[in-house]
Amino acid sequence: MAIPEAIRKVERPVNSVVVDHGGCGPLRYAVIERVGCRHVNGRNMPVDGRTIGHIVEGVFVAIRDEVASRTVELKDYADVVLIDRLSHSLLAELFTVYNAKDAMRIYAVALLKVVYPGVPYCRIGQKYDLSWVSELLPGLPMGRNAICDFIQDLGKSCSLIARFMQQRAASIAADHHILIDGTLKTDSSEVNSLSHFSRKARLKGTKDITVLFAYDVEKREIVCSKVFGGNVLDEVSYESFLKECGVKTGIAMTDKGFPKKMAEAAFAGSPDLHWLDPLKRSDKRIEEHHMYDYTAMIDDRNIDVLYKKERTGGCWLYSFYDRKRAAKEEADYFKHRKGKEYDAGDMRQKDERFGTIVFESDIDADPAVIYKMYDLRWLIEECFRYYKHAIELDDTKVHSDYSVIGSEFINFFASVMTVRLVNRFDDCGLFKTMSYAGVMSELATAKKAKLPGSDSWDFVRTTVHAMDTMKTLGLVQDDKPVAAPRKRGRPRKAVDPNQPKRRPGRPRKNPEPQES
Repeated sequence: MAIPEAIRKVERPVNSVVVDHGGCGPLRYAVIERVGCRHVNGRNMPVDGRTIGHIVEGVFVAIRDEVASRTVELKDYADVVLIDRLSHSLLAELFTVYNAKDAMRIYAVALLKVVYPGVPYCRIGQKYDLSWVSELLPGLPMGRNAICDFIQDLGKSCSLIARFMQQRAASIAADHHILIDGTLKTDSSEVNSLSHFSRKARLKGTKDITVLFAYDVEKREIVCSKVFGGNVLDEVSYESFLKECGVKTGIAMTDKGFPKKMAEAAFAGSPDLHWLDPLKRSDKRIEEHHMYDYTAMIDDRNIDVLYKKERTGGCWLYSFYDRKRAAKEEADYFKHRKGKEYDAGDMRQKDERFGTIVFESDIDADPAVIYKMYDLRWLIEECFRYYKHAIELDDTKVHSDYSVIGSEFINFFASVMTVRLVNRFDDCGLFKTMSYAGVMSELATAKKAKLPGSDSWDFVRTTVHAMDTMKTLGLVQDDKPVAAPRKRGRPRKAVDPNQPKRRPGRPRKNPEPQES
């Protein structure tokens, strides 16, 4: 069919021709460029090139790149940069065990898990393209299949994971205090051997795994971690955890109910590693050694704590009484006893135990140091809270044993990054007015974009409050001039240097002019 004259007369680039592709769509008439001619049988035949546009609604529309084929030109910036500044040393640690490509992939996936809590592995590649991670670590294979295979390969190479954890544990100072504790994590997979029912999870119909952490109190840092199948007991997991992760120095605090014989067996291979175990309040040794008959008070104006220290059987017992904790536990006791018959004998027994804690240890230490370690135990509980809620790692979301081990190794880095973020927010005073989620949501509003006519990335300004938050964190410079500190007292008046100084005393009155 001939091309309508109205179509042929539409203004278009020179050396082009209109071709009818048929059909009735808006892209029916294509404009093809002429790239030359060739001599065939004594005749010059035109040579067609590529399609350069279409005639749409009486206008020539050039072919441009589709939106779906263009690269991302607006990327999340501030949160990625802050995490990288605080945790870039982890990448250097990874380089000592893994090759460069694997180390960067581990670091990048962990960083993305912190920036986008709860993101599944099938969407890691999308988040990689949308964030500044693709600029910091470009060219990494982050597709769905590539990531899933990589997670499995990480779990298969468990000796490398153990070597990395031992490397970090070797940096623990001998006088540092180590908190060791575990948390249960949902793993309802039916194809791995790590998932088991626990006492609590059986009621919910879900299975669990156990993740054990070692936390350095002085550095405020997670040192190492290990995953165990099911809800394992302390005496079963501690020895394996200490041996595989290479924790050989420091003072490790365990949970209540950790038997003395088990502690000695677990810590026997490391003479520089000491243990500190809380005793149950029903333990007979407390009454035998009269540990509730306190002998001194901790010299600290911020706490009201009595203590007693006693040597027994090659170990030391430390007992403490905190008056504030006692008042709270007593109030909770009466709250839960309302509506029940009053038992004077039970009350006398409970009253003696309110606000008390007794420890057993193989080290002779200052009771104030022991109590400080106990008082800071909430730090590792905070780690578990952020682990499960802030970055939403309460479910494995993978199936095979290898995938669980590899995924938890990456989650370890995400946990370290989160703890460093929390410490940074706390040091800057942001937690006085904002929560962790609030700070991260404000950082998520700060992006960088490629604007027309520019090959560089430009910072996209956001709200005033978000800019103030980023200035506090040192991500942007404060453009306000810094005023000089004002001196105390009333400011002096400006004095004319040409005006003669006033003589001391009361000024004389002007004499009246005399009549001539």
